[in-house]
Amino acid sequence: MDVVVAGAGSIGLLIGSYLAEAGMDVVFFVRREEQAATIRERGIRRVNGDGSETVLKADAQTDAGKLPWNAPWIVATKYGGVAPTVEIIRKRNLENAVMFVQNGYGHFDFVRKTELPNVNFATVEHGAGRLDDRTVSHNGVGALKIALYRGDEKSFDFFKSVDSPDFPVIYANDAHQLILRKVLINCMINPLTAILQVKNGELVQNRYAKNLFDQLFDEIMAAFPEMQKDLPKSAVEEICIRTAANKSSMLTDRLNGNLMEIKTVVTSILQMGEGRGMPLPLLRTLEKILLAIDGS
Repeated sequence: MDVVVAGAGSIGLLIGSYLAEAGMDVVFFVRREEQAATIRERGIRRVNGDGSETVLKADAQTDAGKLPWNAPWIVATKYGGVAPTVEIIRKRNLENAVMFVQNGYGHFDFVRKTELPNVNFATVEHGAGRLDDRTVSHNGVGALKIALYRGDEKSFDFFKSVDSPDFPVIYANDAHQLILRKVLINCMINPLTAILQVKNGELVQNRYAKNLFDQLFDEIMAAFPEMQKDLPKSAVEEICIRTAANKSSMLTDRLNGNLMEIKTVVTSILQMGEGRGMPLPLLRTLEKILLAIDGS
């Protein structure tokens, strides 16, 4: 079975590696021919949690015309890559099943307004870090959670063959709740790790960072009380512990000199909070610091 993975960053490589290991014919759709050639010639490499390595065959293309026509798509790009990818899918084959792997709320807000008829959303709670163009380090086991938004509910049933103790797959019922939960988690972890320049585990291991984390959690959950049952503090702490050695996507962008995904993660939650009459002052301060870092 052919599967297209748009984006070969840490999450795209991680998902693609487990799909390939389950017997899928994975084709990465990437921007740079250098990366595409490396993947075609050498395959993708996963460094597992126990230190072992798994090398798997995969294809990669920069030309959309060379992608399999009827394959489902997994879009694992940053927000800026979503609109161009959707346009390519629209021009090629609108009937393709598409799964958007979310990091912020902007993906959801954009995609729900498109004419794509068969859409799923997914979130990833694994720790993962891209080491080079073909290599991903699996830093912590979490879960891939998938929820249908519209269309055929069986489009991504093939992930059942990927489900394993190292890569659990969970099917959820409410796409919006799934995305909101993930974005709230990102708001509790990413800004602090990026500003303090620490890995995820430091938020629960360093008492000063933990104090900031606790304040931020309490502030955000006060604005979203309906999420308290689905997102207790222990669940976010567990993610920090499971991915203790992982650098958040926001910290990775800062260290690499790239613009951080502030608007689609932090600003979107601030806007939702203001709409509820909750100004979220600590998160607003963190947003301003992040914007100042980006501006520099």
